[in-house]
Amino acid sequence: MVENNCSECNACVQICKHQAIELKVNEEGFSYPCINIEKCIHCNLCIEVCPMQNGDKVKLSNLKVLAVQIKNNKTLQKSSSGGVFSLIANYVIKNNGIIYGAAWNAEMQLCHIGVETEKELERLRGSKYVHSYIGNVFQDIKVHLKNNRLVYFTGTPCQVAGLKLFLRKSYDNLITSDLICHGTPSQKIFDVFRHNMEIELNEKNVDYKFRDKSIAGWSCSSSSLTIRKNGKKHFHIYNRNMRAYYLAFIKGDITREDCYSCPFTTVERVGDITLADFWGIDKFHHFFPNQNNGVSLVLINSQQGINIWENIKNDAISENSSIDIALQTCNKNLYEPTIRPCARNDSYKKAFNNFISFRDSYLLQENPSKIYISYYKRKIKQIKCIEYLWKLINK
Repeated sequence: MVENNCSECNACVQICKHQAIELKVNEEGFSYPCINIEKCIHCNLCIEVCPMQNGDKVKLSNLKVLAVQIKNNKTLQKSSSGGVFSLIANYVIKNNGIIYGAAWNAEMQLCHIGVETEKELERLRGSKYVHSYIGNVFQDIKVHLKNNRLVYFTGTPCQVAGLKLFLRKSYDNLITSDLICHGTPSQKIFDVFRHNMEIELNEKNVDYKFRDKSIAGWSCSSSSLTIRKNGKKHFHIYNRNMRAYYLAFIKGDITREDCYSCPFTTVERVGDITLADFWGIDKFHHFFPNQNNGVSLVLINSQQGINIWENIKNDAISENSSIDIALQTCNKNLYEPTIRPCARNDSYKKAFNNFISFRDSYLLQENPSKIYISYYKRKIKQIKCIEYLWKLINK
């Protein structure tokens, strides 16, 4: 098993016709390729499709940079930032296409799936700070492309690069979006946090959102969860287990080792369109009166990306930006990988062997009351807006 220079995109496993490669899971929960020497014919296809070794071959230059917020407020509220993913996805659905992205399954395992309806699209929305299992998705996409069906694939840059290298040719009916990625923790460590949360609540998690705008708006990264209790759903705006997970993720303490040397943390992108939060937008753009509902930083990197934007732009508020401004936002992973902290040396061992102590180490400076105050302030503001509109209507 080779435990370095691998992003777990699964391209090598899917390209091997002799089934000589399988992914094996290490003690931290990350998968790495293991080659069966007896089956291997040394064709080197696995190396050719590896994004960590050949990612430069599919990198693109920026053609256009935008700040974007969609006009549909209902969809905007469900989105992590400005809702651009939903605009592209709806365009694809209207053109009888299929969208591939990360979704939770019934056991809260994150994996890439294909969806074909607006109802199913709900599962793909929102940020999910866990590694997504690709499975045989690249093979499925290739079949759709050969059948001339429009396909939209969204994922981390290494996943997008893995797909493009796996296909080994360009397709006019393929649209790709990459993300400005901070790195990915393993499903195994997420499960440890989630399991302890469920024990404390004595209930199974129904729905978990890493970022929920309904709590304190876009600028405050607040999570929420919904549990089922006595046959009813109950909404929670704070849970110490999942809050600690988020803080460990942001600090880079539980990131996959290979992410600290990521070759895709550069302005040269691999997706037709790059999507991210436009953090710090108020310093550069003042065109968005409701910016706390979320604004996306959008990098358009190919003619395919330009064509898609021309088809969806009327459903969004947008303003031209620049790569220089993008580099000044709080998206450091646009120009450098996440820095490996010293805490990463034993973070997984601590989490697995002494979870309570590990969790509580992230909560020492936390004040949950601030989150509740922000939530109720936002609700009061919404009520006042409704009352004001009601008065205007009844004048």
